[in-house]
This record gives sequence, C-alpha cells and structure tokens, in this order.
Amino acid sequence: MAEKNHTLFPFPAVREGQKEFMEDVTHAVEGREILIAHAPTGIGKTVAVLVPALQYAIENDKTVFFLTSKKSQHKIAIDTLRLMKERVNLSSVAVDITSKQSMCPRAVSIYREFYSLFNEFCKFEQKNKRCRYFMKHDEDALRRIREEIMHVEELCSWCTTRGICPYKAALDVAKSADVLVCDYNYLFSQDIAERVREKIETGLEDLIVVIDEAHNLPDRIRNNLSSELRMNTITEAARGIRTTNREMYDNLMQFGMIFKRLTREAEKNNKLEIRVERDFLVDEVENILRRRIDAMSYEEFVDLLRHIAEGFDEGTTSRSTKYRNEKEAVQRNILILADFFDGWQTEEKCLRIFSVAQRDNPTLFFKLLDPSVVSEPIFAKAHSTIMMSGTLCPTEMYAEVLGAAPDRIKGREIVLREYSSPFPKENRRIVVTKGLTTKYTERGEEMYMKVARKIGEVAEYVRGGMAVFFPSYALLNNISAYLPDEVRRRAIVERREMKKDEKNQLYELLRDNYDGILLAVQGGSFSEGMDYESNTLKAVIVVGLPLSPPTLEVKTIEGYYVGKYGAEKGRLYGYLYPAITKVLQAAGRGIRSEHDRCIIILMDYRFAQYPYKNCLPPDYDLSVTDRAEKYCKEFFK
Repeated sequence: MAEKNHTLFPFPAVREGQKEFMEDVTHAVEGREILIAHAPTGIGKTVAVLVPALQYAIENDKTVFFLTSKKSQHKIAIDTLRLMKERVNLSSVAVDITSKQSMCPRAVSIYREFYSLFNEFCKFEQKNKRCRYFMKHDEDALRRIREEIMHVEELCSWCTTRGICPYKAALDVAKSADVLVCDYNYLFSQDIAERVREKIETGLEDLIVVIDEAHNLPDRIRNNLSSELRMNTITEAARGIRTTNREMYDNLMQFGMIFKRLTREAEKNNKLEIRVERDFLVDEVENILRRRIDAMSYEEFVDLLRHIAEGFDEGTTSRSTKYRNEKEAVQRNILILADFFDGWQTEEKCLRIFSVAQRDNPTLFFKLLDPSVVSEPIFAKAHSTIMMSGTLCPTEMYAEVLGAAPDRIKGREIVLREYSSPFPKENRRIVVTKGLTTKYTERGEEMYMKVARKIGEVAEYVRGGMAVFFPSYALLNNISAYLPDEVRRRAIVERREMKKDEKNQLYELLRDNYDGILLAVQGGSFSEGMDYESNTLKAVIVVGLPLSPPTLEVKTIEGYYVGKYGAEKGRLYGYLYPAITKVLQAAGRGIRSEHDRCIIILMDYRFAQYPYKNCLPPDYDLSVTDRAEKYCKEFFK
C-alpha cells in the first residue's frame, strides 16, 4: 500500500486483513473501481475504508459519501473521523446528517412518519417566511460545524440553541465537506438524492461511495418502492372525511368495491393471494374519478388527497389532545392512501398482489422486484464504490442483484473480495446439532420439547450472557413454553409489539445481568441492529432456518431470479441466501472485538447438509454433534 495512505491511520499498527482491505480500497478509488467486500467483524472496516478514501478525496477534490442504514453506524463513522482528526491532525470537513424531518426542531410526530407531508409544510413555511430557524443565518455556527466533527444529535442541539435550521446548516457546510455521513436514501431515493446533490453542488462523478452494512441495500431499495393498502385504511379514511368532503367520501367507498371484487375473484379461485396488474387498479380508479361532478385525473386525485391531509393541520393546536389524536389518525390514513396510489403508478417491474389472508381486512400491496434498476445507474456514474459488510457473502450474488457486474457496467473493474476474520480461531466455536430442526414437516410438540430441552442443557454450562434467536415469534412462543424453569428464570424475552425504547431497556437489562438469556427473533433488532459490547454474549444459539413461507411474493421473487440467472442461482438468490444472511447476522452478535469469545450453536441439522452448508462462509468450521452441551462445557473450561 502506498505510504501516503498511512498518514491518516490513527492507530499504532495495521491489523492483518485490515491492511489487505486498505490496499484494495486504495486501488478502487485510484482506479475508479467497484469493490464488493465481505469483511468479517473485527477487521476494522470503518477506519480501513475511510483512511484511503478520504486521503484520495482531499487530494483530488472528491467527496466521500459514507452511507449507513442505522444511527449506530453513523456514530461509529463519526467517532472514527474524530479519532483521525485528534491523532493525525486531520484537516478536513465532515458532516453527519439524517433525514430532513428528523433534524427539524418543529417537526411533529406525523411529519417524521410522512416525508411528503413534512416537505409541503417545510416549503410553505419557507415561502411565507414563517420559519424563524430557516430565516436566520449564523456564520459562527457554520464555522463551528466546519471546524468540529459533530454527531448529528450534537449538530441539531447546537443549531437549535442558536436558532438556525440544523438541516440547512448541515447542507451549507456539506458544500465544502470532504465526508458526508448519511442514510442510504441520500443516494438511492431519487427525489431526495437529486435535491441533496443539487444543494451541495456535487455530481455523481465526484462521489466516492461507501456503503456500510451493504447486505441491507437490496431490501432497502425494494422497500423504497413498496407499499401496502388495507381495506380498513380506506374505510377509516372515508369515515374521517364523511362530513367535510362528501364527494371524496363517496370515491373512497367506491374503492372499497374494488377490494370486494378482488376478494370474490380470490375466493372463486380458492386462493388466499392473487396477482393484480398495474393497469387494472389505475383503470378502475380512473373510471370512478370520471363519474365525479368535476372529473379529475389519477394524478390530480393523489394531489387532492395530500391537500386534504395538509388541511388537517389547521386549527388543531388549540384543541384537546383527544381531538388532535383523532384528527391525526384520519390524516395518517389519507396519507397512506396518497402514498400508495402514487407509488402504484411506477412503470418499474413490481410484484403486485391482493391478499385475503386476513378475510376481514384484505390487503393490496406492491414491491419492486429488481433493486438494480435503481443502483446500477448510480454505480456506473460514481467515481468509485465500496460496498462492505460482515455478511456480504457470497459477493457474487450482491454484485449481480445490485447490478454491479462486469456485463452490466462497461469499462469498470468489479472487484470481489472475501477477507478472513482477524480473530483467534479458538475464540469462536461453531456447533451444529443433530436431530433438531424447525423444518415445517417436522414441527410439533415433540420437536419443540427436544429443542427446549437442548437449549436448557447448553445454558447450564454457559458462563455469562446468552442469546437464543428463533425464526419467528410463533416458534419463539411455541418452544419457550417447554423451556426448563431455570432458563425461564433467566429469560429476557423480545415481544413483537415492543417499541424502540422498550428494546433499549431490554438490552440494558441483558448487559447488566451476568447470566441473562435473551429470547429473540432472527432478522429483528436484537439479531441485526444491536452491537453487543464488552462480550455481553458468551453463547449464541440460532434455532432453525428463517426460510420464508412459500407465499406468492416469495415465489414471484424466486421466479424472477430464475428467469434472470437460471434455476440454481434463482433459488439461491431469491430464497436461500436471504435466510442465511439473517442466520449469519444473528450468529455474529457474540464476537465484536478480538478479545471476545463465543460459542455459536446452529440448532438445526440442515446447517450441516447441502445446499445450506454451502451457503455458509468458508471460515465457518462446523462441528456436528448431538451433544452440544459437551462442546459448551469444554469451551468454558
């Protein structure tokens, strides 16, 4: 690696694996490459990518876009930049920024939920010079943001105290920033990305794009172009405006008739789910709108819904809390309708499905099939792109799914790398249990009792905190009903309805309780979002494979990939790898630093069999046994 890239490194020595990663990042930014890196926890990804990327950006007038999906990752990036500034006298400007509405000191809860509503409010307040925060300019405040590297919470608090808009101040400074730490949406949500790049006066060709926890990106892009509409939302929205807008009330009740027609069709075919064509709903809505006294187009209808929702803000501040809550509920339902009908129009390939699984509340939903239609053009234009994650495995799949493959982006070198874990192998033991499974055909009381008994036998020898991750809340409840009393006494249980602050309290309870046993689900906050510090978890049990049930959605996505990549890859990409990624995320909660030790028990015999075993990373050295407790006892000697 070129010596110049060592100058910003804030630690005494570069770890093995980390050095290799830094060299690859250097080549990527200098050669305008796309690097897709499976880099296990502990390799020091954040500092390894920021050192060469920032060095190149400073010397070549580029901007590093460091994209994260969670606030905790914002903090890691900003802390790393602070360390670089402190220890190597880094002279650069870095800005931490989240969504516009989350940074606004005036945003009420519904504005944080619906960007479209907040955006209209913000534009109106600016246009009419009614926002004192937006009107005020404070050069001293901007100077501090340029000179210090601030967490977004600190930036918002400082700006609010000074009486200026935090978001506007952050973007003003971002024009001269070397690093912008922000959410995926700042690049992969078209409306937001275009506005931000216009304000900071930076084109894609001047961006070094770093995507942290990149295994989340395909689903994030899909979800940005996804929505669902329930029958209850239509009827409740209609009731809410019955006395104030009779014509729109009648329109919405007519939409309810569309749902009834689709329900009859599903029942006629004896199916819980049926496909719906894009043009079917558009035509039906337009037919209803043509029968109005004042006929309107589909687009005018969406705009009118938003206008009605905006009107709910007027005159509610002085009313009772009960009145405001009722109005906000109606407002929320109308905005859900507007967002749904607006998104439904997209010409992109989406799966569109009507479901009567809940017979009293049928659902219509759509979801983008191919995230590469959004990501591929960005990767093709950006100066260079580095995607990294501890579970970006296999890298080939993510390259193809996101459109970063050599046959898709001409003239760019696509580099796929899988790095070895830097941690001592003896600190991690991985065991697969025989005879236990959550396979659908083998589920039942007898299997639940066996799994619960084995969890109890393992827990007996664990010295410290432990987590058990289940494929679903239903299996968590079914199996935990048979857990031994001693495990129940130590259990700390995640519930489906928990809010964020309740989950944080649960984590603190686990952290402060030496022998606590967390019972949670794979794919949830505790298995992916939490970063367990100080070796909180000494053992992690992953119960079963979180394979999605064979719904029409799952079959459609798998079928799409089969058509694009062939039968074998189609099943892997659309069905198996998404489940294995959840397993790897859960299993990785135990070891977060080179000093941590953890035993991982994969409690399903399928992990040792084809094709599931082949989906696991190469460094997963499995021991297959029906005596997992024996391995646990030896590990904690």
